Amino acid sequence: MKDFKELFFETGLIPVIKIESVNMADGLADALLAGGLSVAEITFRTKAAPQVIEKIASSHKNIVVGAGTVTTKEEVNAALASGAQFIVSPGFNPSICEYCIGKDIPVFPGVNNPSLVEQALSMGLNVLKFFPAEVSGGVKALNALKSVYQQVSFIPTGGIQENNIREYMSLNNVLACGGSWIVAPELIEAGKFDEIERLVKSARRTMMGFLPVVDGNKFSGPAPTNSSGWGSEGGSIEVQTPSLKRTIAMLAPLGASIIPGSETVKGKTMVGASVVIPGVKSIIHLVE
Repeated sequence: MKDFKELFFETGLIPVIKIESVNMADGLADALLAGGLSVAEITFRTKAAPQVIEKIASSHKNIVVGAGTVTTKEEVNAALASGAQFIVSPGFNPSICEYCIGKDIPVFPGVNNPSLVEQALSMGLNVLKFFPAEVSGGVKALNALKSVYQQVSFIPTGGIQENNIREYMSLNNVLACGGSWIVAPELIEAGKFDEIERLVKSARRTMMGFLPVVDGNKFSGPAPTNSSGWGSEGGSIEVQTPSLKRTIAMLAPLGASIIPGSETVKGKTMVGASVVIPGVKSIIHLVE
């Protein structure tokens, strides 16, 4: 069996997906992988959920797919029959948990108070969904639970966005965060998979503070090389900065220069550029 605790920790972000049509499954899966995610939670909020799970599980072996918003034993059965590798429920339902445990399928029930945490612990469950996160106290509540339940790891979900995800990820009892904003139903329905990929990458960049980029086609201009050949494959580290203009000015004394043709402009403002610094064997792509 997979070590889901390790997998979720390494992933950091679990997309919580409501999808209406199996026809969008391949495009969605490709966007998640391109953005750097290999885990997907398909919620039982639509009739298409079992088909989507089956499609991703069979056609995209490098994605670990689970079923979310599971509230009945029938949905557990449907999820397992479709190839789901884990179950997530919005609340703590002892009968659902016992049923999953009996079938040897990992289950992560939702909790938001000490009583529910202790009920889950009594069943041997110590990786729990914290839902709804923001309205249940968010970071402050998780901080309070941390000192009492040191053996519990949480996956907060509900109200988490890119502007607050780093607060959650800074807590050592947070395993990963569930996010629906990166896979908004309207984006999926419109087939805007490039935007989903962008949102995933942006969220991961925010979580880490940077984003590894190894796509040789990243830059519109040629990547510079020196006698050692660095940069010849177009790889870089993408770093988010609050002020592109100021950061470039601060790097200027180090001899930093912008790679011609790498600039990204929004309106009349430059919001992205790749720079090289003498002595640093890597391209740095700055984004505002």
